Amino acid sequence: MKALGIRACVLAVPAVLLVGCMTVRPDDPVYIRQQQLLARQQQLETRVGRLDQIFNNQSLVNLSQNQESLQQQVNELRGDVQVLQHDQQLSVKQQRDLYSDLDKRLQKLELSVGTGATAASSAAPVPTAGTASAAAGGDQVAYQQNFSLLKQGRYQDAINGFTNFIQQYPQSPLVPNAEFWMGEAHYQMSDFQGAVVNYQAVVQGYPDSNKAPDALLKLGYSQYELGKFSVARKTLQNVLRQYPKSSAAKLARQRLDRMRKEGH
Repeated sequence: MKALGIRACVLAVPAVLLVGCMTVRPDDPVYIRQQQLLARQQQLETRVGRLDQIFNNQSLVNLSQNQESLQQQVNELRGDVQVLQHDQQLSVKQQRDLYSDLDKRLQKLELSVGTGATAASSAAPVPTAGTASAAAGGDQVAYQQNFSLLKQGRYQDAINGFTNFIQQYPQSPLVPNAEFWMGEAHYQMSDFQGAVVNYQAVVQGYPDSNKAPDALLKLGYSQYELGKFSVARKTLQNVLRQYPKSSAAKLARQRLDRMRKEGH
């Protein structure tokens, strides 16, 4: 009965042990076992506390690693954004340079056409039957009208106008120029296949025209834009061979250098 009473006390809540149990001797086996269990419990609690601390520390390490990984990703994204911004600025500059070059060419052509008209008026040659309308200045008026459309950025209207011009004045000395500017209009509209047709018309039909070097250059540009890199490379190399001292040759060399850097 005494053993049963002690066992009941051991299984009870500690508060009950202190209050409701009978007094036991320090050398009582059950009491000794109880103390051992309490000590073991304290050891386990201590170990659990240490494990919790280790777990928390590991969580901090993982959190720190995750933070570093996220920071690295942010830095990479920031670098990508900077690259895109640089490419965008470069594209804008190239577009601005392209329009500036186009404007200079337009002004130069206007000047040359005006000078030619003045000289023709001064010489006052007797027109032949095949060139009567051109000599009367009809082709120059029509040409300038379409030229104005091009300068205004009305590219499709300019294309239509120059097409009619060529049909109406097939013998005009301005036909190569009209073909070239039609190619430029197509190019500005990103219709590179259409541009190829007009540039080839100048290169093949009017190889001695003052627009031939530029037409060959822009033919290479258009082929590049169409992804025909090997063909474009050959065309640009032809610019260097056929017109080595022209401004078109300088631009062709720059585009070839760019293609090499791009791996084309």
